[in-house]
Amino acid sequence: MTQEREAKQIEFASLAVTDIIRKRSEEGRFVLHEEIRARLTEMSFLQSGEQLSPLDVLKQAREEHGDLKEIEGKDGIPRYYSSIYMSEKYVKILMQKGEDPLLMIAEIVRENSKIYPRPIPLSIFEESPFEFSKDDLLDFLKRMTGIEGYQDIAQTTTSIGTVYLYSTHYLEPDYASTLAEWFDVGQANNP
Repeated sequence: MTQEREAKQIEFASLAVTDIIRKRSEEGRFVLHEEIRARLTEMSFLQSGEQLSPLDVLKQAREEHGDLKEIEGKDGIPRYYSSIYMSEKYVKILMQKGEDPLLMIAEIVRENSKIYPRPIPLSIFEESPFEFSKDDLLDFLKRMTGIEGYQDIAQTTTSIGTVYLYSTHYLEPDYASTLAEWFDVGQANNP
C-alpha cells in the first residue's frame, strides 16, 4: 500500500470511528476496542495483509476530534465516548453502574439530599441511564444495609406506596417523609 493510499485509508477509517463513537454516545453507550475493530473490518478498512491498525485510526480520530474522549475502567479496559452527547456526570454514572452500583446509588441519593435537598424515588433507578430491574434495586438496598459506609441511606414510603431514598446525613427522617409525600402526592393534588 502506498503512503498516500494508507493516509487516505486512515483518514476515512478515522471518520468511520468518529461516527461509531458519536452514535454510541448518543445512545448512551461506550465503545470498546473490539467494536471499533469489528466495525473497521466490516467496513473493509482492515483487510488481511494491510498494516492499518485500529489503534492508529483511533489515535488520529481523537487528535482530529476533541470531543472523542477515553476513560479507563477499573478493569483497565479503555472506553470511548463523545463529549458532545455525554457529560462527565453521565459518564461517571455509566462507569459506576458497571463497576459499583451500590456506590453510584448512594452518591446520587446523597447528592440529592445535600444539594436540593430532596429524597428521590427508587423508581428513578429503573430509568435511563441506570436501567436496573426492580429486583436488582431491592437486592442493592438489602445489601447496603449490611455494608459499612451505607448506613446513612434510608428509605421512606409515601401514602400511595412509592419508595423514596434519602441520606440521613443531610435530611431528617420526618422532613424526608414530608418531602416525599409532597413530591409524590401533594403536588399532583394541588395544581
